[in-house]
Amino acid sequence: MASDSSTVLFDLENSSWKSKTVASIPLSAGRSFDGFELPPLPLPSLPSGLDPEYDVVIAGSGPVGATYARLLVEAGYKVAMFDVGEIDSGRKIGSHKKNTIEYQKNIDKFVVQGQLMPVSVPVNRIVVDTLDPNSWQASNFFVRNGANPGQDPFRNLGGQATSRVVGGMATHWTCATPRFHKEERPRLIKDDDAADESEWTRLYDVAESFVKTGHTQFDRSIRHKLVLDRLQHSYGAERSFQQIPLAAQRVNPRFVEWSSAHTVFDLENRPNPDHPTERFHLFPAVMCERVIRSEENAEKIETVQIHDLISHQRYRIKAKVFILATGAVHNPQILVNSGFGRPGRPDPSLPPPEVLPYLGTHITEQTLSFCQTVMSAELVESVKSDLTIVGKPGDPDYRVTYDPNNPNNKHPNWWNDRVVDHMMTHQEDPLPIPLDDPEPQVTTLVQDGHPWHTQIHRDAFSYGEVAESIDSRLVVDWRFFGRTDPREENRIWFSDKLTDPYNMPQPTFDFRFPQGRTSEEAARMMTDMCVMSAKVGGFLPGSYPQFMEPGLVLHLGGTHRMGFDEHADKACVNTDSRVFGVKNLFLGGCGNIGTAFASNPTLTAVALAIKSCEYIKKHFERSPFVPGSQAGRVVKA
Repeated sequence: MASDSSTVLFDLENSSWKSKTVASIPLSAGRSFDGFELPPLPLPSLPSGLDPEYDVVIAGSGPVGATYARLLVEAGYKVAMFDVGEIDSGRKIGSHKKNTIEYQKNIDKFVVQGQLMPVSVPVNRIVVDTLDPNSWQASNFFVRNGANPGQDPFRNLGGQATSRVVGGMATHWTCATPRFHKEERPRLIKDDDAADESEWTRLYDVAESFVKTGHTQFDRSIRHKLVLDRLQHSYGAERSFQQIPLAAQRVNPRFVEWSSAHTVFDLENRPNPDHPTERFHLFPAVMCERVIRSEENAEKIETVQIHDLISHQRYRIKAKVFILATGAVHNPQILVNSGFGRPGRPDPSLPPPEVLPYLGTHITEQTLSFCQTVMSAELVESVKSDLTIVGKPGDPDYRVTYDPNNPNNKHPNWWNDRVVDHMMTHQEDPLPIPLDDPEPQVTTLVQDGHPWHTQIHRDAFSYGEVAESIDSRLVVDWRFFGRTDPREENRIWFSDKLTDPYNMPQPTFDFRFPQGRTSEEAARMMTDMCVMSAKVGGFLPGSYPQFMEPGLVLHLGGTHRMGFDEHADKACVNTDSRVFGVKNLFLGGCGNIGTAFASNPTLTAVALAIKSCEYIKKHFERSPFVPGSQAGRVVKA
């Protein structure tokens, strides 16, 4: 290619050329977009451990996929689970990375950036004019370093990313599992509020038992009680504060076991000594590329095409039921690659796609305001308000005591015992807060007058790093999440010309936060966060109140939204998570949630998967168990 400005620019976007991936998308009668014959069954001989047919195939191993696996495996179905990621979570498959001792001792070391893959990165248009004159210089259509030339940077969810590891996002999530406020929930029962409320209560009860949601794991954290008590005292009856509902179990005062996909279902192959009559196969590093409809019956999925990413072999596997639980980006990506919706930039001059015309429309992502504060000196001093201190630290006569029987004590005995022990043991520490004191985990949930979710806590993300000169025991993170009204023009679409690093159609966002209720509530939310955080301390330099990059929340919703009627509700799946027009294809995850929601959506997505499993168990038979069958993983060539 020429290296000067006379290079002829190729208008890729308006060309008729299609990527090889899109050209091979199956339509009907065994044909593809470009008329190529689909490869007949069987494909290359199956590797050891992979059977040609299962009762159920699940793509995705996060909490939602694990919920499907748990309920269907326990019901006697023969289940295969495929995940594009590998096992990277220690001895327990799919477990939370924060369960390692290193991160329990220092949460600031836990940063999830390395686990996340950006979805759509616009091409950097900056010209490097200091390049050697002999060097090759790209024209503006060149795709550099996996960037997406079709992405408008002003209409992007630039922070949106996906996790490619067995266990999914639950290997590093915050474990916040609030129940949706009634205004956030999608309806499951039409025109009957009481019945709908009862159904959601039932499903949430089961979902919370699966992920082990609790409300008291941090009751004996001094920092947690400091923040909680200060906010409760400051707001009185005006606002309700509590611990964040957390999917976690406190093992002992110093160790919390954070829930994950492994908590829901242990992901070990079965039969095994603990489960001798159950059938389950996990195949890591195997990507589900597409589902293929029957040539005789377009309402039935016959096979799934999988790609072994190690051996680079592709296989087609039969099943009675197919479940996509790969996330709000990859579920519609697989569907588009299977002939649902339409690949390419949306063109309003064209008629709607015949199959799933609303796929990828009405997407939502939460607004996020963020800041960090350092606890006030007055709040820190209150930690030792019940203590009697004699002498100075380091002196032979230094003593710290308290009267456990004094009715005027402001703090419980466990609190004072820990502070006394810390101040005597660590006399070099000017802070009275024990070094291993658990972090705060406070929230005020979505309420009618304040329709945003809050997390007042300490956690480590790709943002909010604390400088080494600041003691992290004093730092409080404030994350406020706002709801976004679904709009048809806000969408995710998949290129017919470019592919992602996994050779799937490249996702592209066309999204802006809507004006009106969404923007007005975001402004109120920011004000609320500023006022509330000032009651606890001053802002940490560099972490002043700000709105974060769109998509950074990683709570993308509505990409394959749920409804009662496909066209009236502009939906893709019904209330059992079954794809409209297909009898045996189900979608799991936050993509089903098409409402404006501010709360963390994982618990709700798990609840919807539970309901979906109840439908599957009623309508699909399980194959008989054959004693002596063995479980295994794909053997990589």
